[in-house]
Amino acid sequence: MHEMLFELLKVAAGQLDCLSRGPSPEEWNDIYETARQHGLAGVSYIGVEHLFEYGLRVPQDLSLDWMADAEMIRERQEQIDRRCQKLLEKLEERKIRSSVMNGLGMRQNSSNDLLQLLQIDTIDIFVDCHLGRAVKFVSQTGQQDIVYSYTEIPLTVWDDTPVHLHYRLLSARNPLTNKKMQKWAGRNKDMMFQYDEELTMPSLMINAVCMLQDLQQRFLKGEATLRHFLEYYFVISQLKDLSGVFKNGDTLETALRKMSLERFAGGVMWILQEMMALDRQHMLCAPKEHEGRFILHEVMAGHRHLWRLLSHYPMEMIWPAR
Repeated sequence: MHEMLFELLKVAAGQLDCLSRGPSPEEWNDIYETARQHGLAGVSYIGVEHLFEYGLRVPQDLSLDWMADAEMIRERQEQIDRRCQKLLEKLEERKIRSSVMNGLGMRQNSSNDLLQLLQIDTIDIFVDCHLGRAVKFVSQTGQQDIVYSYTEIPLTVWDDTPVHLHYRLLSARNPLTNKKMQKWAGRNKDMMFQYDEELTMPSLMINAVCMLQDLQQRFLKGEATLRHFLEYYFVISQLKDLSGVFKNGDTLETALRKMSLERFAGGVMWILQEMMALDRQHMLCAPKEHEGRFILHEVMAGHRHLWRLLSHYPMEMIWPAR
């Protein structure tokens, strides 16, 4: 049912007026369940509302459940936005330069209804400091059990809202690729700090790279959902100039090549073309249908096929996750 869900998302975004056909009640239920499973219940409900104008209605009981989900998601996202802002203020008080990662910052600077209903459950913040200082900040919040990975420290400020402080921007399983990433991130990290009246957020260019790499790692771990792809769509669909350069002189194309992200990027571009009719002028590279179908199939399956992943991304999968 992902094809019909994709049509519904395009209706929500104003790219289609109506669905290609009227789904049966059973199909509507499948669309709804798929949307919920992938964190898209709120966004897709905007499409449901638009369809009312064309006389295409969801079964009443399902419509009421869908509407209730959308309202709960809106309230929850407003709470997460407030908490994110509060945490950024605490970091500023400690003189730690920080920036909202991924799509969370974009939502706080946009009136787009779709962004307001994008179901983001985790607060991810980049902190421009070494591990020891990040650990000290976490301990000052009163957290006693402090664990950390190669890139981040979980912060348990709120029981129902996971928080991750990222003291490294990027990481790859392949040690050679990872070494290139750390060098690249060190030269370009200042692009993470674009100042707004209320918060600091990354430039679209660096966010396009960081989010793509994060999406690849989620995919390899079996954690990627359609929501992560839609979140990425909102970032790259705003890119106006793909010919821009990073601080070290790389273009987007050379940055993707340097970090071994070209193949995955091509698959993601194809998915976003199918899912949200992404215009070619916003694509980071040419879409790769074969790769896109593989990625989409794995995401929709809901679990990892390790051998299939190994055949597509051997230089990532043979190394353990960081």
